[in-house]
Amino acid sequence: MKERDKAWVVTVLMGLGHLRAAYPLRDLHHEGVVIYGSRRTTPHPEYGIWRRLRRMYYASSKAGAIPLLGRTLVALLLAIQRIPPYYPRSDQSRPTLAVKFLKRLIKKRGLCRSLRGTLASAPHPAVHTFYATAVAMDTLNEPGSCPPLGDQYLLICDADFNRVWVPQDPEASRLHYFAPCTQVRRRLLAYGVREDAIHMTGFPLPKENIGSEAHLEILKADLFKRLLRLDPSGKFFSYHEKSVLGWLGEDAVPSERERHFTVMFAIGGAGAQTEMVKKILAGLKDPIRKGTVRLTLSCGIQKPVFERVQGYLSAMGLRDELGRGLEIIHDQNVYAYLDRFNEHLRRTDVLWTKPSELAFYCGLGLPILMADPIGAHEELNKRWLREIHAGVNLPGPVEACGEWLFDLRDNGRLAEAAWDGFLKARKLGTYRIERIIRTGEITEGSSPLEL
Repeated sequence: MKERDKAWVVTVLMGLGHLRAAYPLRDLHHEGVVIYGSRRTTPHPEYGIWRRLRRMYYASSKAGAIPLLGRTLVALLLAIQRIPPYYPRSDQSRPTLAVKFLKRLIKKRGLCRSLRGTLASAPHPAVHTFYATAVAMDTLNEPGSCPPLGDQYLLICDADFNRVWVPQDPEASRLHYFAPCTQVRRRLLAYGVREDAIHMTGFPLPKENIGSEAHLEILKADLFKRLLRLDPSGKFFSYHEKSVLGWLGEDAVPSERERHFTVMFAIGGAGAQTEMVKKILAGLKDPIRKGTVRLTLSCGIQKPVFERVQGYLSAMGLRDELGRGLEIIHDQNVYAYLDRFNEHLRRTDVLWTKPSELAFYCGLGLPILMADPIGAHEELNKRWLREIHAGVNLPGPVEACGEWLFDLRDNGRLAEAAWDGFLKARKLGTYRIERIIRTGEITEGSSPLEL
């Protein structure tokens, strides 16, 4: 990669969402992704701030009560989670308590000061997937500051978001934004961000699940096989055959269909909703043994979550199905985990998850079966999925999934959601972002399939 093509990619490990957004962009820099806020990358005493923030995040992402972390941090968490109504339209640029508190951490407590030194050592552009590092670099990169930084970009990781993602004075800020969907652009404007600082890119999806930017050959081939598995009765293809063949470049719909389909349940990176696994296994135990459904359990990087899931398999008498009707994805190395996750997605027909950043993976032609959201941003991700018809609500209790999953498949609802996500959700974010870094040029097509 040429020197002018390089960019820092900066994220934090708060769950997996921000790192999942950064990972497809890892080739932009020879050092890969910079995970800030860890013990290795962050000096003491700043590391203590990040440790408390991370504990607070994990606590808030689980069903239990928030531990005693201090009234100020709890108030900050609640302030960050709140997203004001968009309508009626109004000027929402006034800085909130969370915005002011973040600036105080940067100015008075030295938040991200060592990160500035790292990025200034080679002043390439920097792409951030977490608001605090991006806002800090914008705050610490005042005119005349030395050494200078390259351009700073912040990737929004949800379909809507809190004011804390924008600096206190958005008009004076030099921060640029990558927007995954139209609502994000609207919200940035409401928060006072200049229109020329907003770039509609889409969420960065893994290239290994897409193929080339011109042909999307991997995505299209996987989607065609998925639609066949999700439409055993032919109901979906009776309506959409010509459209599917035209978009995906296939000649005909084969008469033979695989009898099974594969469901992946993605446990949140903080271990949220691990308890649901017991109910899912209870509902799908018989179909798994019969070979009519295959289940992949994505356990993330936390060993306790992996061990609990293994315990559920033992309790249900399903350990003998591992490697056949059951798969577990887990690795304590986060990069190895993400590689395995992306690989398994190619064989997945239904992605069952809370509507986190994984909501944008509907662009790969994956129907999103929506577990209960955690936090205001996930509530709005769920609304976005419903608006584009790529998300499916659970039609019954989790433990009855062995009944309603097959009904959703037979009536074509899962295939419809897969197709709508493919057509309506932007899927070329990784390529668009790389192009902006390389050339500085912005091109915005009207179709999610266009560059």
